[in-house]
Amino acid sequence: MRIGRVALALLWIAALCLVSVVSVQANMVKGIKGGKQVYLVRKADNFLILYDRSGSMAEKYNGTIMTKLQAERKILLEKNATLPDMNWQAGIFSFTPGNSLENIIVHHPVQQYEKKWFSYRLIKMPLTAEGPTMLQQGLQELDSILAQMTGKTVVFLFTDGQYSPVDYIPSPGNLARKIGKNHNACFVVMDTGAEDDEIITINDIASATACSYKIPFSGLLGNPEWMTNALFEVVEKKPELNKDVMVGYVWQNIHFDFDKSNVKPEYRDTLANAGDFLRKNPKARVVLEGYTDSIGSKEYNIKLSHRRAASVRDYLVTQEGIDATRITLSGFGFSSPVANNSTEEGRALNRRVQGIITGI
Repeated sequence: MRIGRVALALLWIAALCLVSVVSVQANMVKGIKGGKQVYLVRKADNFLILYDRSGSMAEKYNGTIMTKLQAERKILLEKNATLPDMNWQAGIFSFTPGNSLENIIVHHPVQQYEKKWFSYRLIKMPLTAEGPTMLQQGLQELDSILAQMTGKTVVFLFTDGQYSPVDYIPSPGNLARKIGKNHNACFVVMDTGAEDDEIITINDIASATACSYKIPFSGLLGNPEWMTNALFEVVEKKPELNKDVMVGYVWQNIHFDFDKSNVKPEYRDTLANAGDFLRKNPKARVVLEGYTDSIGSKEYNIKLSHRRAASVRDYLVTQEGIDATRITLSGFGFSSPVANNSTEEGRALNRRVQGIITGI
């Protein structure tokens, strides 16, 4: 009995120490900005990688010595390294080579996402590109895979829009619309080099559902953050209890001059403080969200916001010695302004990168 009471007392002391440590760490992060707490909310329950292994993927990637297929693998490894673990179900599939109607190959069956295991499977991705492009057949088989899953799914599809048409199978766009409607799915289409009529196919898939979109393959290597926004979002209000969330703490916003993405000298102390915290807390991670003012097109500002987030990441890596795999980037263009874009003062406040510490 006495031993039981002693053990219980020790457990209470350990719990109090843990709460104290977490509280101190949280206050340290809050001190960088002033106390703002935010929440990373999972937007999808599952994600799938579906990539093209047809002969056209043997072409060189963007002026490099890599093939497009090799670039696909490197991009996915970069993305996996920076992705926070938010309890997804995930799988890796390819379509082609082969002429069979059943031509999807499973490289990582759908299961609980685990970063290291997923990375191992990506490393083992086959790099042989051959055969006709069986995009219709691949999407048709994808329908049966999604039929066994529950919740919302994001499909990251690598394709150049080419395919060998089969008359009795619906077009890729129609298949994507059917899949999206029947299985609550979004398509994030990585355009690996579509031309002319192929662009129509790419656009058709990328508009299959309201949450679908396309990304230029040429800008993905070194910038895998373009894939991030489909999987989670950051909100200020605490979500419902049944939501899968991760608590984060925001530091002082890094602001930028008009149409610029370089980090200004006055923010070096802020980034030094953030770097110091990350070094002292090796399990902590950081999410960097880039924003712009409202001047210019949506497309241009999305790219500018990504450059700003990447600039802050590069500073943390080169000047503060933080491992790039601990940093996740997102770019939101002129969405979510914090001030009125009708004034210069307001626009200056909107040109920002928000840093969010997680995992403490």
